Amino acid sequence: MTTQYIADAGVISGDLMDTDSDTGINPSAGSGINTGTGTGTVTAEAVAAEWRRRAGRPGLARVMRASQPAELNAGVTELTRRVLADLLDRAAAAEGRPLRSVLEAGCGIGRLTPVIAAHADRVVALDMTPPMLDAAQSACAGLSNVEFQAGRVEDACWHGEFDVAVSVWVLMHVLDEDRLRAACQALATSSRYVVLVEYDHAHVPVSRWSRLRTLVEYQALLAGAEVVTTRRIDYGGDRSTAALLRCPTRGDGQC
Repeated sequence: MTTQYIADAGVISGDLMDTDSDTGINPSAGSGINTGTGTGTVTAEAVAAEWRRRAGRPGLARVMRASQPAELNAGVTELTRRVLADLLDRAAAAEGRPLRSVLEAGCGIGRLTPVIAAHADRVVALDMTPPMLDAAQSACAGLSNVEFQAGRVEDACWHGEFDVAVSVWVLMHVLDEDRLRAACQALATSSRYVVLVEYDHAHVPVSRWSRLRTLVEYQALLAGAEVVTTRRIDYGGDRSTAALLRCPTRGDGQC
């Protein structure tokens, strides 16, 4: 089943977030990668520096495009929270019980973390950029069920520890294909379900920091994952797919 969420075109325009997002994954594994966008090579050092630079922006512009009006960023964020809450409710219904634990890969400044915390007994929120993580900890200081960790999801090993792994506009910033495979494997082995939100169409062409892929492509990397339900999020020209996927049970104890 697919449900469509359409934002008010007067507030949410087609100029949305084609270059920026929360991220907890380093898009580059080596000295440099070609993004295939015609903009040349992006080095690992450049990626890290870019996210540190973005962390110095004000408000939601730290994790969204700085050129967008603040009210647009706020509207997009609120709509994303609603979609995320909907999919987490669906995961709990599928399990037949409240969610006990959720992994948030790429928590950024914590703009979605309170929604996740309201749906689970325990949340582990991960991000690779220290200033982003500091901001998230400050914003979520009153949430006793959230644990913040510095790192990249592809470097972690949580075998079946979580009910759900959440990744919202994160994997689009993983440019290296080996890193992407490792990140998807880590998400799939960490949790019974994955909530994935990613662009499949951008009104404005994406920059060298991003790469658009389809849900089918991500599903292939989340080996054996089954789509439970999807939500189409239309931001007046930009389109994202939000999906709840069920991951196969793995009994080998390997990440």
